[in-house]
Amino acid sequence: MLRLVLAICYRALYRLHHAICLRPGKPLRHSRLVVVGAYRTGGAGKTPFSTWLAETLSAHEKHVAILCHEYAYDEAAMLREHFAGTPRVKIFTTRNRYRLAHELDRSKEFDFILCDDGFEDSRLVGATTFVLLWENAPTHLCELWPLGNAKSLAKDHNGHHSGHTVEIRCNGTAPKIRFAINNITSRKGEDLRSVQGPAYYKQINIFCGIGDPERLCNDIREQGVTISGKTFLKDHDRLFSKKLQRVLQENPQSAFVITEKDAARLEKAPEKPFPWPDNLYIARQKTIVDKTLAHRILYELLNS
Repeated sequence: MLRLVLAICYRALYRLHHAICLRPGKPLRHSRLVVVGAYRTGGAGKTPFSTWLAETLSAHEKHVAILCHEYAYDEAAMLREHFAGTPRVKIFTTRNRYRLAHELDRSKEFDFILCDDGFEDSRLVGATTFVLLWENAPTHLCELWPLGNAKSLAKDHNGHHSGHTVEIRCNGTAPKIRFAINNITSRKGEDLRSVQGPAYYKQINIFCGIGDPERLCNDIREQGVTISGKTFLKDHDRLFSKKLQRVLQENPQSAFVITEKDAARLEKAPEKPFPWPDNLYIARQKTIVDKTLAHRILYELLNS
């Protein structure tokens, strides 16, 4: 009953916030606006797909600005590390994507302004919006947080961005996008699946603070890794470093696996430099886009 009441209150506040604070704004004049979003509260793969988009556009000699919310500091840090050697891609953090997008648009520096998330910001008009779908688009109150894991309903986005929306299926028998583990290695490059990895450790534990940790565990199992323990923290947890250091000290004979976003969070932690032990491994992800979809996306962005 309490969860139903919370869902009703959430829905009322959502609609009020959009009516007062997020009225449709003005389109950009020079840059192409791209929004990557999902109905899910987290764990949809928005940042990996945004990374793939920026890489693809940069390979076609386009200049791209990626806008992250200030709260997602770890995702911005991960993106900055990833694109450190790519001068055509720059990462920005902000609490107001709409305002920053227009500031960057006036500079005429970027061909594309890509919002990692921003699906709920109805001020971002005229965008090409990519919606990552893991379930059908939600239509009922029971699918909203905290009863479900959706932030909004499908009807909330009818004409939402007054641009073009592309829905992309990420699960099922024939997903158009797949997110898979590329490798699981230590900072020294040691592979967890090698003789020096799991054969040495008594246990292999997952320690992460991301939107969909169970999907991560399933992806790691697909790599032939047997998981002994799991610790899930909240997404963007700012105490991640402190909590991880404690369990590492308490379990020196066990291996711990974190994500690339978790690793970026450690680099931003106040306890610097982070003492990277040999039993800490990073699961690195790759984004696999269906070839037909990839061609469609390129045509959509480069020719229209």
